Order: sequence, then C-alpha cells, then structure tokens
Amino acid sequence: MTTSEFWKQYLKDTNQNENEAVYSGELVFEDEGMTGRTQLSMVLSGSKTAMFTPLETIEINLEKMPVTGEVYVVLDTNDEPRCVIELTDVRIIPLNEISWELARKDGEDEDMQDWKEKMEEFLEEEADLCGFEALPDSKIVCEIFKLIYKK
Repeated sequence: MTTSEFWKQYLKDTNQNENEAVYSGELVFEDEGMTGRTQLSMVLSGSKTAMFTPLETIEINLEKMPVTGEVYVVLDTNDEPRCVIELTDVRIIPLNEISWELARKDGEDEDMQDWKEKMEEFLEEEADLCGFEALPDSKIVCEIFKLIYKK
C-alpha cells in the first residue's frame, strides 16, 4: 500500500475530511536494520511516545522545526506505511535538564543512566557528523507524540 493510499484509508476510517486533515509528511524512526524495526514496534505497542534530536542537527541540516499538532505517517524500513502519529508537545531542553519522566517516553531504557549514556553517544555521533560540539547542556528537541492510527 502506498503512503497516499494509507493516508486516504486513515481519513476514511477516522471520518476526516481530506481538505481539513493535517498531513505533515512521512517519518521513519531509523533508516535501516534491527534498530528501526525495534523502535517501530515500540511505537506500534505504545511504549515509545517520544523522539529526541539535537537542536543543532535540525538547524545545520536546515530542517523544519517540529510543531505540536503535526501528523505523520510512519513508515517501516521498507517504506511501507504502518501507523499515524500526532505530535502532542514539542520542547527544547538542555540535555542535562531532561527528566526521567520525559526520557522514559523514549521507550528503550530501564533507567535514566542507561538513557543518558545512549543519548550522549547519539549526541556525539550527530556532532561528529554535522560539525558541532556536543556539550552536557546541548539543546535537545523533545517531540512527544501519540499513536492515533494503525492498520
């Protein structure tokens, strides 16, 4: 099923008018491999309800800043549409000020220490890739979302 067909099915199943519905694009949690499938399965099960991205990555790549209310079709690693999510909150928070209450929405870690270690590693990788300095107070874009449709 194409993304367009999936979106139309979503609109039909949720009784929404195509001209009034919000469509913000497609989203893939990982480009390839097991990590992507694991994250997608966590989204589908409802255990993953947040994404974290260094603000500098968004700025350097000239990406559009996410906004509360945006609605995305989530694709799997084979570009097949799997679900629809809606951003319910977007916050910019220094890494060293992110609470466990927020971090646990990532759905991957058992405690704050595990999450922070993985996030610091991810921040370092992004910093090396994009050309910025990873700091303990680097600003992180926290996108909180809810699963609103899956087929």
